[in-house]
Amino acid sequence: MNVMSHRSSSDVSDGVNDVRAAADEAEAEAGASLLPKGKFKILELIDGILIEPGSYDDGKDDDGTATDDGDASTAASAFEMGELLPSDADAAKNASGVTDLWTCPGATPDGASCNAPGKDPRCTHSAYGRKIDKSVLEGEIGEDKDGGFLYTVRILPNDYNSGKKLKHLLGKDYDEKGKQPKPRRKMPFPITTEQFFSSITRIGKPSLEIQAEGGYDDLWDRDVRHSMQTMSIKKDETGGPSPRWMLSGVINGWPGLGTTPLEIRKIEGRESKSFVGRRMGWSTLWDCEKDGKGLGKDPSYSKSNLDIRARLRAPVWSAHGWSHSSPGFVFWVEGQTCLRPDAPLTVTYGTDLISHFKCEREEDDPLNTKVHMISHRYATGGRNETQRERLTYHTLILLEWNHSKYCTVVEIGYLNGLSGYKGKSNWYSDKDAPQASRLYAAFPPEMILPWKETMSEIRIHDVPYKDVDSFLLMMKSPKYEGHTGRFVDIQHTFSHETRLTYRSRRNIATYLLNYIRRDRTYSEIRRNCQTFAADFSGFLAGKGDVQPFHAVNQVAYTCHKHFFLYEPLKY
Repeated sequence: MNVMSHRSSSDVSDGVNDVRAAADEAEAEAGASLLPKGKFKILELIDGILIEPGSYDDGKDDDGTATDDGDASTAASAFEMGELLPSDADAAKNASGVTDLWTCPGATPDGASCNAPGKDPRCTHSAYGRKIDKSVLEGEIGEDKDGGFLYTVRILPNDYNSGKKLKHLLGKDYDEKGKQPKPRRKMPFPITTEQFFSSITRIGKPSLEIQAEGGYDDLWDRDVRHSMQTMSIKKDETGGPSPRWMLSGVINGWPGLGTTPLEIRKIEGRESKSFVGRRMGWSTLWDCEKDGKGLGKDPSYSKSNLDIRARLRAPVWSAHGWSHSSPGFVFWVEGQTCLRPDAPLTVTYGTDLISHFKCEREEDDPLNTKVHMISHRYATGGRNETQRERLTYHTLILLEWNHSKYCTVVEIGYLNGLSGYKGKSNWYSDKDAPQASRLYAAFPPEMILPWKETMSEIRIHDVPYKDVDSFLLMMKSPKYEGHTGRFVDIQHTFSHETRLTYRSRRNIATYLLNYIRRDRTYSEIRRNCQTFAADFSGFLAGKGDVQPFHAVNQVAYTCHKHFFLYEPLKY
């Protein structure tokens, strides 16, 4: 139903691009696939798709985060959800076996560490133990309240890999060569005890500490419990901020977690082994409100034999955008034109798009002239389709402009599904480059975060085709059409002149920001690529009868065209 693409790079030489193009063709002819066949028999409506009850594994762990283990079963599950595109690692090899691999310029000779982790979206190195200036943290963390994204880290003992068996870490999450956890794993992210405690910075002071500095002695207090209950835990006695414990660093190789302040809210533990066939539940070992602000205790725990995890809270703004200064989960990729299809790419996101597209002269801002709705199924790499795959269509919007220098693809998908999962996108010739596609490297580091299946982002790509005919010609070319290519059963179902009075590029960016900021959720049945395409094409064309492509989505479809028009913060 949806497409979840991926990330990218900067400038590349013409010779390398020729190698990539030749490799793409070779890979398409070979029809190689890493995905196993699915098993679907009796069908039932689940998440908007007709599948066999009990046969679909949603790929989530206990924390609701999709897995990324790199094995065949995960790849199959992810592909069925529309996150992955078939074919990968061998696509950039030329006839002589040379592979276009990116190497982190700041990496040590053994590749175990880096002198600039998190600065490049392709860098998977972690960084711990670096204290951050408190004034910087205070400016980024925002108010002390819930509403931001929640993350979990698994705290490993320092000697977790010293014996024959790993302690509290699965073998599939361990890099035997590097002797450390593999980067960019699913939640809970692995981190050692030393890395965790060396990366904590406290902002503010607990009330007890402030009173102690002023000569307060609780031995003279006739009712200490009453005294502690009446102490302010919102602000200290001097009116400063309440104490908060921040974990800073590039956690498990995710650059975006290195740019987002994370507050430690809770440390929990549970027995490693099962008890009478069942695992015991998690118990709280340290709580920010009770132990931290109330008793003045820094984060700690004493039972190292337990499975230990820490709950982290990102600022409220993290649930509204990739940075505090530019809210809105919309990004626009520019660079590709008909004359320069392999030009360097730039990515602009959030409300920065409004100022980015501001022109000195109004007539310099291109105007949208036509809108098209195109749907397709995903290629399987040559294997037979499952029942689910035969029913799964992705729908995109193609915009034409009055300058005819390029068209623009607009689509919706899982939040961070493109930037957080190797940057693969059908709209770039080098999407199968193992590590260094142009789009991957173009993403700002703060966008490289674990993806979230229940939230959405709008992705906008300028593509090097002057009109819908040349765009469809690319999709239906032997290189890309069919199960050994990229697109199957291509359907051009809607085409109309754009009738809006205000239809400049800057206007379009404003409409899309309004839409996503009004409703950031994602749903397989009620809010997905097809429902968004119906809303957007009907809005631009001024048509009231536009429906999602598939009948399953039409049943529960509710039109939300008005979301494009109104200021979201006023609702």
